[in-house]
Amino acid sequence: MSNPEPDELFRTRLLRVVTDTDRVMVRVARGPQLDTIGRKYDRFRTGVPLKGMERTTLSEKS
Repeated sequence: MSNPEPDELFRTRLLRVVTDTDRVMVRVARGPQLDTIGRKYDRFRTGVPLKGMERTTLSEKS
């Protein structure tokens, strides 16, 4: 498995594909919240989804 991207690199990659509605969230999200938004757009820090992360939502992280 490859090393996960840092928040800033992952955020930059996500900003290319997210909708305007999610763009605001991507700019302020960090860590697991950023991962959750990425999964919505089939983008993963490691390039592939990690086992056990498929049920996590933003509301569960709050």
